[in-house]
Amino acid sequence: RRLTDLPIGVGFGIKDGASAKAISQVADAVVVGSALIGKIELNVEDYDAILKEVSALLASMRSAMDAKV
Repeated sequence: RRLTDLPIGVGFGIKDGASAKAISQVADAVVVGSALIGKIELNVEDYDAILKEVSALLASMRSAMDAKV
């Protein structure tokens, strides 16, 4: 933050609510990729399961990031 006015996004190792919360404390953006792809791969034949799993993961991350410390 001392070197740039640009937003800082971090996207390695974000796999659950706890890791999303930790990164959200130091970055402007939490980039989730591999964890979502993993949920899709596990349920590739079941669209409803993909929606359920991806939605649950994102909801848990959002909830963790919004929680007061």
